[in-house]
Amino acid sequence: MATVEVTRKTLPALAAQPDVVAIMPNQKIHLIRPKEVDYAELFRREAEDKLTWGLKHLEIPKLWETARGKGLNVAVLDTGVHGDHPVLTGRVKDFVVIDPLGRRITTSATFDADQHGTHVCGTIAGGKTSDGVSIGVAPDSSLLVAGVLIGAATLRTLVEGISWAVEKGADIISMSLGFTYYEPLFAEVFQVLIEQYGILPVVAIGNENHGNTSSPGNAHNAFSVGAVEKLAGSKVDVAFFSSGASLVFPGDEQSPLVHKPDVVAPGVQVYSSIPPEKRPEGVFEYTYMDGTSMATPHVAGVAALLMSAKPRAPVTDIMKVLKDTAKHPAGERLRPDNRWGYGLIQPVEALKALG
Repeated sequence: MATVEVTRKTLPALAAQPDVVAIMPNQKIHLIRPKEVDYAELFRREAEDKLTWGLKHLEIPKLWETARGKGLNVAVLDTGVHGDHPVLTGRVKDFVVIDPLGRRITTSATFDADQHGTHVCGTIAGGKTSDGVSIGVAPDSSLLVAGVLIGAATLRTLVEGISWAVEKGADIISMSLGFTYYEPLFAEVFQVLIEQYGILPVVAIGNENHGNTSSPGNAHNAFSVGAVEKLAGSKVDVAFFSSGASLVFPGDEQSPLVHKPDVVAPGVQVYSSIPPEKRPEGVFEYTYMDGTSMATPHVAGVAALLMSAKPRAPVTDIMKVLKDTAKHPAGERLRPDNRWGYGLIQPVEALKALG
């Protein structure tokens, strides 16, 4: 490595040298300090609005005037669910645990091996908290929950969970999960889901920062989701941790770049349900979480609302309108890219586009 001063004329000449791998501006760097998050103000605002900030920003109550997800089955492949949570009462239609060997274990009682699955389920179909705050995008939809992230989860566990969801009549499969390498055959799984069964696979793109993606969200036909955070006023921006990349797929060198994620949705400071947790100051049943895992159920819930409102619309049309109507800060010029994808979903406009 060397530091060199260049001019407009000498820079191209330097770049043309065969032993020069890359030329980068010598920019200043700084420590990225952690910030203390104060949820008190956000909690106060959400209590006043009777909505989480994500539901408010996406204008979900306007869609509730048309549909609330009734008749739609959303499969959640996650850590399980605490189905007895007050905001999830009557919403868990079926539950199974898939062990690391791919065996299905049925149980009369639902449970969550963590908090993650219950939080995701709350964002998709949760009702109102004791404070009257609505947390679920599609509160009248039904949940099919497979605990696939219990113990030493494997790819076999995930595929068996998908198979179970298909058998149970899922319309949407929400997957806030992934693994680090690229699995090309997952595109075939998703092709079968979309084209043969009419099921929409909604998948988190990962929390490994820009330049990375997680599989199966990086399959070309996965409907992958990145996360945005709330800024001052009504502004949002893609969260620093939200993954994204532009990809060329093996064996398909002639195809154009595939940009992931496809869309983004609220994924920072998302308030939702968790299994009851005893602490010295009391029992807690709700918390804030961050991640593309939290953005994914927002999109799954919106898809449920659209499918409920337009039951004859093919799943490919649902995917298309969500991308076509998404809002990118640079407008059409940069759509799609590997940070925003096509942009932040606009559920009201997507419903209009379905006609």
